[in-house]
Amino acid sequence: RSSNYRLANWVSRQRQRYFDMKEGKSAVITAERVDMLNSLGFSWKVLEDNWHEMLEHLKEYKERHGNCLVPQRYAPNPALGRWVALQRIVYKRMLR
Repeated sequence: RSSNYRLANWVSRQRQRYFDMKEGKSAVITAERVDMLNSLGFSWKVLEDNWHEMLEHLKEYKERHGNCLVPQRYAPNPALGRWVALQRIVYKRMLR
């Protein structure tokens, strides 16, 4: 467990250093290290990547069911049900 926690912290620091570098701030990360992480398929924008992944799952759901009415407790993919519910909440807040 502690090794996963340490890895998660390290990954978070790499992302922060990368964005610091992109903004022109002094950064500890080098272009070579960025390239090494990229070669592993490292995700720099994990929230954005996750959003697009869930969108793909929603497209698959729509192909199978003909709609986007994913139940919040959709047993085959519980994360999809929660994600769709969250998108609806965000949309409603945006309309205010």
